Amino acid sequence: MAYRTEVRYIEAMKPHLVDMAAEDFKRVVRLIESALPTLERVKRGTRWAGTGKELFDRRLKEADLMMEALRDGYRKAGRALDDYVDAQTEAQRLVGEGVRVESALGSLIGQIGDPGPEPMKGWEHLRARHAELARAGETGIAEQIRQMQPEADRLFNQAGDFYQRAIRTETAARGLAGAALGAARGNLPDFLANSGDARAVIGAVSGLQQEIHQAATDPNARRPGAAVMAEYQVVEDPNRDRFPDPPLSWVVDQRQLTASEAEILRELQQTRGLLGLQKFKDIHDEAFAVADARFASPDRNDDHNDAFRHVYWNARLTQEFGEEWTTRYTTAHETVPGNQAAREAMDLYNNEVGRAVALANPGVSPEALADRVQEAVQQGRTVVIGRDGKLDYSDQLTIPDTGQPANTTLPGHPQPQKKTGS
Repeated sequence: MAYRTEVRYIEAMKPHLVDMAAEDFKRVVRLIESALPTLERVKRGTRWAGTGKELFDRRLKEADLMMEALRDGYRKAGRALDDYVDAQTEAQRLVGEGVRVESALGSLIGQIGDPGPEPMKGWEHLRARHAELARAGETGIAEQIRQMQPEADRLFNQAGDFYQRAIRTETAARGLAGAALGAARGNLPDFLANSGDARAVIGAVSGLQQEIHQAATDPNARRPGAAVMAEYQVVEDPNRDRFPDPPLSWVVDQRQLTASEAEILRELQQTRGLLGLQKFKDIHDEAFAVADARFASPDRNDDHNDAFRHVYWNARLTQEFGEEWTTRYTTAHETVPGNQAAREAMDLYNNEVGRAVALANPGVSPEALADRVQEAVQQGRTVVIGRDGKLDYSDQLTIPDTGQPANTTLPGHPQPQKKTGS
């Protein structure tokens, strides 16, 4: 027997994010398998004579074993996470069934009183009061409780059983996944390398830089998965509103915004006044100016300029107004109906990077913050849109190599809500 409060963590799970990790593991398997033919050609096409032959043969065998161990380890890890995704999905289905049955219990209890936010606990309370009500002469309510008790008990037990089964399903699968991941990790070889030595080798070997660039363009090597597109979407807001309101609009031009965006700006006006609104506008203008100075762009859209601007904008807003308000506002900013899926995902993803940059660098100057943001773009911690209309990490493309999003949309997640007391 379990209650709704005990399965809240299951309701909050996001199986598609675990699936993203599983796909990353399987992507590595594909990458390794794409390299195996080259290794085989080296083995067959190279004949070493002289004193180094024994060492050469040993190194080839070690490379063979290493590739096989890597492939097996990542394959096991991907399968373990696939199984856990299935278990999370089933656990959430069971919770959904429990919620449905508990809602029916709430409707039944509602015939004689308020079932409260958790009808199972509400029924326990009513059932415990049955004898007390009878002794107090409240025979009408006591009789109603007695008459509904068989059906209420059935719904109570059924809902509790669904919740308990959900907990058992998730807990058992999590244990199995953890053990499988541990076993997979045991398959992975240890690597000892010096990054300085690696850079020296790369710089000294003709053609190696080109090989590295070609590997970077291999979709199996490194690319945001479809789960990134699915996760970084927000539900559209079809309602429009104008901001600011009179009398401020008498001296400042009104802008048409989504209703949720306008509401959050009114909240800012209420808490920070006109100075807060002016600071908000200054940060907006600053983000465009600094992006243009750091990443010149012909149109400022879908490229490194765009990525820098969103990261820097969110970082500065977080410095000034806090992470919670910034998350809500910049997410509401993307709720315009018809926003292309890749562009929406790019902006929401880069917004999140910006807030993380601000939190990791408290108290730094705007100039120093811009340096950290530029590093994030150059190191590929942000995303841009490639010529195929899909997301790429920002270190994989130059500005001329970026493109425009495909004209498609995806279902969105609910907007983040204001936290109590904030």
